[in-house]
Amino acid sequence: MGKAPKESFGTKGVSIRAVNLIMLAAAVILSALLLIFAYRTVNGYGRLQAVTEEYMHCRQDATDLMEASDYLTEMAREFVVTGNRQAALDFAEEVETSRRRELALEDLGRYFAGSDAYTYLNSALDESNRLAETEYYAMRLYISGRGYDVSDYPGLIADVALDNADKALSGGEKIEKAIDLVFGGDYAAGKSAIREEVSNCLSRLIIEEIEARQQTIEKRFVFDLRVQMILIILLLVSVAAVIVLNFRLVINPLTRSVSGIRSEGRIPLVGSREMRFVAETFNSMFEQSRRDRDQLSYEASHDELTGLYNRGVFEKVRAEYSRGGDIAMMIVDVDYFKQINDTYGHDMGDRVLKSVAGVLRSSFRHEDYVCRIGGDEFVVVMVNVTSELKDLVERKLRDAAKKLGEPQDDLPKITLSVGIAFGDRENPTGDIYKDADTALYRVKDAGRNGIMFY
Repeated sequence: MGKAPKESFGTKGVSIRAVNLIMLAAAVILSALLLIFAYRTVNGYGRLQAVTEEYMHCRQDATDLMEASDYLTEMAREFVVTGNRQAALDFAEEVETSRRRELALEDLGRYFAGSDAYTYLNSALDESNRLAETEYYAMRLYISGRGYDVSDYPGLIADVALDNADKALSGGEKIEKAIDLVFGGDYAAGKSAIREEVSNCLSRLIIEEIEARQQTIEKRFVFDLRVQMILIILLLVSVAAVIVLNFRLVINPLTRSVSGIRSEGRIPLVGSREMRFVAETFNSMFEQSRRDRDQLSYEASHDELTGLYNRGVFEKVRAEYSRGGDIAMMIVDVDYFKQINDTYGHDMGDRVLKSVAGVLRSSFRHEDYVCRIGGDEFVVVMVNVTSELKDLVERKLRDAAKKLGEPQDDLPKITLSVGIAFGDRENPTGDIYKDADTALYRVKDAGRNGIMFY
């Protein structure tokens, strides 16, 4: 083939060198174009991922606003029902420091400022702020109804001015109205409006904003793929050598890339496998983080052996009610627990403690605090009770003692010594725990296995 072509082409023909140069030039041009469109394809895929991640991010913003609004509702309701000062502090911290609602709207504005989705979320924030005013007022009304020192509460609550009509209400009426404000129909309608606005926001994100962007990118993406296929065909026609070279260096890697993109192409459009995998991985990490956080919180506040609240929680409750309140505090000791350990062993002692813990937990309400504060000593703090319920408290304890006195399996008979003090007790020393402890020691002095009120 060395000389024949030159002779056959002669002066009228095109030399092999010229043909090869043309083919090479064509191959170079086609390869360059192919690389350009390959880059456009990869870049388009990146834009699809970015739009999807943008949607996930903005969806989280909407969720964060709803969760923050629900959190404020939960704290406000807890305060007007239980008077838990920490709930008021947590409420103020969310409004003034965490500011998740405002931050969520600001973050959404980075991507969709001026859009319908942003307008809906902004409306949700406005409605949440309107409800927050109701929550401030309800908490301030509750503080007034309880006669609490308003200076002990955050300024955004303490500075709320009550209407003259509400000022004239009795303490009970104020509390009743405060509860009605955050549990009533108007408040529920406001919460429904927030949820509807958040739902509209997400719908706009999916239907109008995200889908429109994805369709625009998709059209260009499909066009780029078609151009690539045309370029590949031209390369195949041009020259075998260029085809082989491009197949090895460009087309084969590009085909694998395109195949990968095609197989996962539904990710940005309709949530195909890859994007679902990314979403599931993210959600799994989020849930695992939440579970780890909840587990750490549980371990910090609960006794490892019995699962009851530990001494740290008890000390917080004790501090919270140090000035008194509608509570009953019971100190419960297991009689002759050391003898049980010495006679039956520490494993049996642990089973006894678990049995006592289980009976005490089942004997009292969910909102009451059942704690193990050390060794065989337990404390039960009943909330929202007065000494008028003395008989009820005593009956609960005697029922618990009866269950422990008739043990199942191979547990030994268990008796309890209990000292009780109410928040409205007569002649208090100033520390309800010490008064309950005084009552407990009277039981022990009388031979144990009994209940005594301070």
